Amino acid sequence: MSSLVKFAGLGALTTCASYSTYLILLQIWSPMLSYWCALAVALTMQTVMMAPFVFRAKLSLQNAGKSLTIYAGYSSIFAALMWLALKLGIPDAWAPLFVIAIAAPLQFLVGKKWIHNPVDDIKT
Repeated sequence: MSSLVKFAGLGALTTCASYSTYLILLQIWSPMLSYWCALAVALTMQTVMMAPFVFRAKLSLQNAGKSLTIYAGYSSIFAALMWLALKLGIPDAWAPLFVIAIAAPLQFLVGKKWIHNPVDDIKT
């Protein structure tokens, strides 16, 4: 299975978990506070799962740190785009999905460049 397919699968799992968190918390908190809580869920999942699941790299402190850094950058871009989407009047429930379509491809490209070890692709 290609790393792109695995990335999409992990992204779907992370999105379901964080979006569910967002929608539940949106019932009691503001959109941005709900977003930050959902972000914590996604951050944890991505940090632990990106290297071993997507890029077949050992889950080491170094790779977890790289995953954390990549997802933190992604999240910063996501937060800025989320703010913009809300300012543009995109409905609260749809704004995160709109932003994912823009930010997720950037995250994959950075992860593939920084974590993936091309030696893993060589068949013996």
